[in-house]
Amino acid sequence: MPEINNESTIAYKLFEKMLNRKIKRFINCHRFVVLVDKLLRYHLKQVRINRFFVKKWLESKGYSNKEEIAEVAKKYISIEAKLDDCDDSLFSITQNWNLKKQSLASVRSNLNELQMIFKVGQDENRIKKMIQIKDDIKK
Repeated sequence: MPEINNESTIAYKLFEKMLNRKIKRFINCHRFVVLVDKLLRYHLKQVRINRFFVKKWLESKGYSNKEEIAEVAKKYISIEAKLDDCDDSLFSITQNWNLKKQSLASVRSNLNELQMIFKVGQDENRIKKMIQIKDDIKK
């Protein structure tokens, strides 16, 4: 394994330090800051101009621009959320309906059972009355 503190490594480190100082001195001056500011402003101006021409070109060709596509995407997402809400509501309504349907079937079944019980009771009462009338007639 090579020695870390050999001459070439030390020379490289010194050169790197010297270069870093020169870069810092060059960057750390008012003239450089003003130049970078002008370049950034120019770049932003070019970006705005390019966006303007692209927008005009899209309009001339009848294509949708970025804002219109974004608006359609927002509406699509909103409609999809509403559709999901409707689907959830429909699911819970269906579940509730099925529960009520089962309850109604149970009530009908119980009602039919009661009706049968009353019918049997009425039939027994009729038979008793008929027997009583027969007995009364025989007397």
